[in-house]
Amino acid sequence: MKVLFVWSGLTGYMGDCWRELARRDGVDLKIAVDLSDKYFGGSFSADDVLRNLDWRPATLQDDMRDWCPDVLFTVGWHNKMCRVAVEAFPNARKVCCFDMPWEWRFRKVAARFVLWRYLRRFDAAFVPGAIAAKYARWLGFDNGNIFKGLFSTDITRFAAHDGGGGFLFLGREVPEKGIDVLRKAYDLYKGNGGKWQMSVVSNASPSEVAKYYSEADCFVLPSRWEPWGVVLAEAAAAGLPIICTDKCGARFEVVRDTGMVVKSGDVGALAAAMHKIENMSVAERLVMGANGKALAQSYSCQAWADRVINICNQLLK
Repeated sequence: MKVLFVWSGLTGYMGDCWRELARRDGVDLKIAVDLSDKYFGGSFSADDVLRNLDWRPATLQDDMRDWCPDVLFTVGWHNKMCRVAVEAFPNARKVCCFDMPWEWRFRKVAARFVLWRYLRRFDAAFVPGAIAAKYARWLGFDNGNIFKGLFSTDITRFAAHDGGGGFLFLGREVPEKGIDVLRKAYDLYKGNGGKWQMSVVSNASPSEVAKYYSEADCFVLPSRWEPWGVVLAEAAAAGLPIICTDKCGARFEVVRDTGMVVKSGDVGALAAAMHKIENMSVAERLVMGANGKALAQSYSCQAWADRVINICNQLLK
């Protein structure tokens, strides 16, 4: 079975997932990546992410056209090379991968009508979770051809948990992550007697992040906008209680009995959640952590490879 991913930008977790898929018997995997998209590319190189994989810059050279995949996975509709790939392989079964959540916004609603000629070329949608699946239905995909679990990670790296480091935020320091809200909430928490420290990690390589999770007692993600949030799956795999906002898509899949969800932008609610986690007994936090570890099993690289193979098998029947 020949499988081609045409991808926009690089993340360490996608590299881990592709490596697992490439190891599977019967899978001939190739990857084309648009390196002009620097998303998450600042802390590691293409070679770090794509080592030991059959990949190339996303120019779809003649040798790849001659190879011709059975199943093509592309990212959404914004990237030019992804759109070119859809045209380049007319005989391949096609899967549209995206994380955009359903929202009542003009552009989100209008996409169904503006993009219908492009979207009708796809046989299925592959999305992270429930809120992106809702958008896939709006875009015209049938329930039976909407697959969840687009994002996964190497959860074995996050098994150890020593604790003692207090709260942890790990991510880019950009407005949509709500860092300003986090800092105000932490000041309020400390002003009302909170004792735990806060670590903000904004530029760590994939090989470094496990250390930060292992040292923390609780993971905090105060995002104003977060289509899903792989870091939540990582934190759950590390056995950490989680505080996140109602704008984090992964709250439906990962943050169930593993922590607390607060309203985005609400400084007081975030500070109160910090106090509540700190004041829990060790046993209560361990139960949350155990729940998270169980949920995180669905977001391992192995589970992801199983999902991709299942999608391909269904489309190639």
